[in-house]
Amino acid sequence: MENRQELIKLFKRYLAKECSAEEEETFLSFLEDKAYAPLFRELIEKELQAEVDPEFKELPEVKAELQRVKLNLVREMGEQEVDEPVSKSRLWLKVAAVLVLCAGVVFFTTQTKKGELLADVAPGGNKAILTLADGSKILLDSAVNGEVIKQSGVVVTKAADGQLVYTIQERGADGDHKKNLTNTVSTPRGGQYQVNLPDGTRVWLNAASELKFPLSFAGLKERRVSLTGEAYFEVKKDAAKPFIVASDRQVVQVLGTHFNVNSYKEDTNTKTTLLEGAVKVQSLKGGSPDEAMLKPGQQARIGNASSAISVATVDPLAEIAWKKGQFFFENEPIENIMKEVSRWYDVDIVYKDDFAGKTVWGSVTRYGNVSKVLSILELTGGIHFKIEGRRIIVHK
Repeated sequence: MENRQELIKLFKRYLAKECSAEEEETFLSFLEDKAYAPLFRELIEKELQAEVDPEFKELPEVKAELQRVKLNLVREMGEQEVDEPVSKSRLWLKVAAVLVLCAGVVFFTTQTKKGELLADVAPGGNKAILTLADGSKILLDSAVNGEVIKQSGVVVTKAADGQLVYTIQERGADGDHKKNLTNTVSTPRGGQYQVNLPDGTRVWLNAASELKFPLSFAGLKERRVSLTGEAYFEVKKDAAKPFIVASDRQVVQVLGTHFNVNSYKEDTNTKTTLLEGAVKVQSLKGGSPDEAMLKPGQQARIGNASSAISVATVDPLAEIAWKKGQFFFENEPIENIMKEVSRWYDVDIVYKDDFAGKTVWGSVTRYGNVSKVLSILELTGGIHFKIEGRRIIVHK
């Protein structure tokens, strides 16, 4: 095929981020030419079969996204007739998503423009503050393996894998619940933490989040906790005592199920995503409160301006990618992504240009330095970053 070697060369140079502006334009023109679709699919297939991090490769959300994007790409590259030409930017967005996902981001360097990402910021980790009922605070960051503390019915242990586990021992019917004693676990920006509640419910807190709960559920008619930020819940079943998660804009009621609540006050929407079982979501703000019952795979959203609840079908595994140690973006506004980056890496974001309407596809580990995440975001084009200490400058 004419130009075959040139295309292969440009393909490899683009992956290595070595293309000049002229070479990039030439390569994109090849992408729009259906005569080269078979060769381009062959190159994509080789990348899909490349050796990658096994843990990354086996993530269910990565497998599903790979297959979906690959099929869409093949269709748009010419196996089916289309009414209109596919735009270069839209097509390359899909191609970049495939390559990022299948390669586990190992094909891409952590530098963009020379000098832009010279500094770097390490990722977050297991960090939390435990506030006991008497107001005393315990830093849980530097605990050694084994039992960390035992006080007022609280037992904190650190497992061999480094996971900190917080457990409250149940008290009797005449115990501390009558005193309305509460405990609080809060994670800072750049922190995450797992909490084991006294009823056996397990909670994973994301960065910049706070969970408040009674020292004991004994003798109470319901198991009510309060959440600010984001958390994933695996609720222990108890038909006689519903589990309730209250946040700023909503109340979620369950008996036993797995779900994720994203309720950061600075975000536009509060989102509840159901993975297993059933939950009832009730809005709290607005003139006419709304409610909705969710099925697995559904997400309830409540905005700032209204109490109305909208329900959509989503990929639930993508919604809890953070719990599995991944950033996962699917047509996500850049402003939302940078809020996640800010919380996890404990950095401030400064915009030098307007990026309204800019969305991004991709996936990358949360446990690499921030430069790795930023390099993936730059693959979509039209956006660049500069790291200055604990500030990230976003510009065109």
